[in-house]
Amino acid sequence: MLRKIKLPFHKSLLGCSFFFPISCPLNIRVMADSDIREDQMTLTYSSVNYVRALKDNNSVLVRPEDLMKQGYVYHRNLTLSAGEQYELPYSSGLIMIQNSSRTYDKAVATLCGGGSGTVIVPSSPINFFSEVSDKVCVFNTGTNTKYVIKNTKESSTGVILTFIG
Repeated sequence: MLRKIKLPFHKSLLGCSFFFPISCPLNIRVMADSDIREDQMTLTYSSVNYVRALKDNNSVLVRPEDLMKQGYVYHRNLTLSAGEQYELPYSSGLIMIQNSSRTYDKAVATLCGGGSGTVIVPSSPINFFSEVSDKVCVFNTGTNTKYVIKNTKESSTGVILTFIG
């Protein structure tokens, strides 16, 4: 047989939030009012200096380009001044590159560690595997060294690249 048990009601329970809403302290309310709502944030992934990575109760700040390197897909939008070069993070892989100052055409090539490879899709403003004048050149300086992208033009040049290593 079931018996009903009557629990005593204690007046200390009157202040609990499940009976009455508790007001936030003023300093928390002011902080919440000045904070930006997530749907109002205007930053894009490509414009941030760092992203926060979380694991369990720990977190770390990571630069977006380092995050891309870890996934073996590397994407950059660069402006190279005359004679400037940029070292890629890998010594071999698949590259798609565009001289964005001159054309919308993209060049695609496989790059091997020995300084050779195969041009899959050529583009006249891009030169692979050697340094020539008046182009954006992709080459390496020796066996198993990282590839560089060099602007051999006499003016600054925009370069968009995607590299899978």
